[in-house]
This record gives sequence, C-alpha cells and structure tokens, in this order.
Amino acid sequence: MSALKSAIVGLGNPILSDDAVGIVVARRVYESLNPDANVAFIEAGVGGFELVEMLYGYDKAVMVDAMQTDLGSPGEFFLVDLLTATPPEIPAMTHHMGLIEGLELARRLDMRIPRSVRLYAIEVEDITTFGTSLTDAVAVAVPRMVEHILSVEYGMCTRGPANTMS
Repeated sequence: MSALKSAIVGLGNPILSDDAVGIVVARRVYESLNPDANVAFIEAGVGGFELVEMLYGYDKAVMVDAMQTDLGSPGEFFLVDLLTATPPEIPAMTHHMGLIEGLELARRLDMRIPRSVRLYAIEVEDITTFGTSLTDAVAVAVPRMVEHILSVEYGMCTRGPANTMS
C-alpha cells in the first residue's frame, strides 16, 4: 500500500497581521510531521479555481485560513469539510468563483482533485494592518490549533488530549 499523497495548505498574506495565521499554522504542522509522511507544504494567497489547480493530483488536502465574522471570538477555530459543503450555482466566469464552486467545477470536469478537502478556519481580529505579528488572541490559539490538526488529520499524539473545536 502506498503512502497517501497529502498537502497541508496555508492560506493568507504574510504581511497583513492575522491574515498570516493560516500560513503560520500550516507551516508548523508541516514541520512537525515526519519527513516520510508524504505531505507537501503549500503556501498560497489565492482562492477559487487557482487554488483548486494547486490541489490537482493530491489525495488529501488540509487547508488553514483566517476568517473574520461577527459570530466568533478571535482564536476560535472551526472545521469545514469542503467536499460536503453545498456549492452555490457555478458562475459563468471563473473570475468570480470561490473555492467551493471551483471544487464542484473540478468534479464536473472529472479532474483529479483530493478525495478529502478540509478547511480549518480561525477567527481573527486584524487582517488590514501591515505587519508580520499576529494579534495576542490569535497567537495564543496557534499551538492549540496545530496540535488539533496533527491529532485529527495526521493521527499524531499531542502533549495531551485532543482539543475540542471551539
């Protein structure tokens, strides 16, 4: 049996404060994995069909990104299984396509996309300030999120019991 070809994908902009959290978390997850784990690290600042193209050929993709809503508190993180999410109607132009629509289009085109695409989204505080530091609430959540992803997605034991999703 061959090893699963997997990608850990950090999404965001590394110079816009909390928008870098996806890259920071994904990089730490990747660096914690055994080099023989057959996992690639991808850093991206794109979405939609461009991101789907980056996932081409992988069997599994775990993505990490920042989100900013009025519903959560900075540092909370959530899991979304993107292959079970219901896509809205696919737009006529790919310039307006989001990731879920891009995955649906790839399925319809019979492209080799991952069988598992999961997104960990972390609620952030500041995505507009130029800077390379995360806000305190988001920085504190990073190790907990890394441990959770390592445990749930890669079966690695963490220092304690797996954290529950906030």
